[in-house]
Amino acid sequence: MRSITKRFPGTVALDGVDLDVDGGTIHGLLGENGAGKSTLLKILAGDYRATEGSIEIAGEPVEIDSPRAAREHGIGIVYQELSLLPNLTVAQNISLGFEPSRLGRIESGRVSELAERALDAIGVATVDPERQVAELSLAERQLVEIARVLTIQRPRVIVFDEPTTALNHHDVLRLFTIMSRLRDDGVGVIFVSHRYREVLEICDVSTVLRNGRVVGRVERGEASLGRLVELTLGQKGETVFARRWRADGGGEVVASARGLSIGSRIHGIDLELRRGEIVSLCGLLGMGQTEVARALIGDGRDIDGSITIRGVAGVPRSPRSAVRLGAGLIPEDRQAEGLFPDMSVRANISISSLRRIVLSPLVRIISWARERRLVGEVGERTGIAARALPRPVRTLSGGNQQKSLLARWLLRRCDLLICIEPTRGVDVGAKVEIYRRLEDLACGGAAVLIVSTDLPEVLGLSDRIVVLYRGTVTAELDPRVASEQELLLAMQGGVEGEISGLLEPEAVS
Repeated sequence: MRSITKRFPGTVALDGVDLDVDGGTIHGLLGENGAGKSTLLKILAGDYRATEGSIEIAGEPVEIDSPRAAREHGIGIVYQELSLLPNLTVAQNISLGFEPSRLGRIESGRVSELAERALDAIGVATVDPERQVAELSLAERQLVEIARVLTIQRPRVIVFDEPTTALNHHDVLRLFTIMSRLRDDGVGVIFVSHRYREVLEICDVSTVLRNGRVVGRVERGEASLGRLVELTLGQKGETVFARRWRADGGGEVVASARGLSIGSRIHGIDLELRRGEIVSLCGLLGMGQTEVARALIGDGRDIDGSITIRGVAGVPRSPRSAVRLGAGLIPEDRQAEGLFPDMSVRANISISSLRRIVLSPLVRIISWARERRLVGEVGERTGIAARALPRPVRTLSGGNQQKSLLARWLLRRCDLLICIEPTRGVDVGAKVEIYRRLEDLACGGAAVLIVSTDLPEVLGLSDRIVVLYRGTVTAELDPRVASEQELLLAMQGGVEGEISGLLEPEAVS
């Protein structure tokens, strides 16, 4: 891609960007949300037309003016916001647009066979091709999306846009094996990620964007975590975030679970969450950590045992009852479960705190002046620009959308905040803001529970780490002394096996 420029009314999204991707390499594309990565990829995918610039494939100029043209030129993209249709089965999604047919009729048997071969090719045997996509977890949908692009399109250039955000460690290693195989087959792979440790592990070269321009191209031998963060933010990585550890073990218990069981897979969970603590629930995909977190917020079924929130015993009947007890949730999928996309950022923040913004308890009419003042204050604390507050929340970057959810619960002044993948699809700058606000929330007396597959995030942010394996608590670790290898071992039930970190220990900053 040569001198790619893209202008929108009132803004220049890309300003003379060059991107060279060689066949048989994995090329990292990095930058904060809003740096121009998505715009550049949409031009490559045929969703946008560049204002200026040109594209060449194998030395030949090409015109990519539609997604169909991109596919015809051998460009495949696995998007962060998945393109699967939830009302169709896995098999129907994998073959969508390429359905095998005979005499004008789709052959459903061959559709299922095609899906089985596609999933088997990337080592996914646990997903039933006949299941509806709506029934799958976010991680399973990500794997189906990858299978669809790789098997149907057989691309010459493939883009992975934040593919690891919903995957656990073993699925990440599986994906890296697939990417390495593509590289060995001569495919040019573009890997977009905010997880720079993964970039250092898998990428041969990386290009960094900032404010719509290329600010650096770094070869594998020159790359380091500090160097990539410095290029992304324009400041030294070590000055970005430093955890303030508590000297004591936290304050009074805000929430607890005793003998918690959920269905037949999760049993005998004991858990305490104290004021001033950030506690992480860790485990491999499907080990029960998300279900436990959702049970605490009143979003679960077939629950036995006891849950106590702020001294009130009993399993919350619904999220509404848990919120009334002082709990809040930042869900894994902010688009589907957290945000009202066509409402303003201001309304998305204030919607859980309507009692604070009405004229009086008796006159339940919203005071717009009070809403603007209170939301403005909490927006400033979370780094959301005042000019963004009236805009529909769907127009914001992923990082600012996530900060809007965090601002919602800061305004609510909740005593227990449950965060499932709080920095999924969020750039390094927005991550730092979220880390700081979570720490501020804990220092202010709240209890914070995090479910995350980002192991460096867990080790760097938590006061305690509770590990689940096959639905039971198998370990509790102190992140100040635990290593990433120890955490991975605990997540596998403490059984010695093949444990390969994404970086050697000496490379971890």
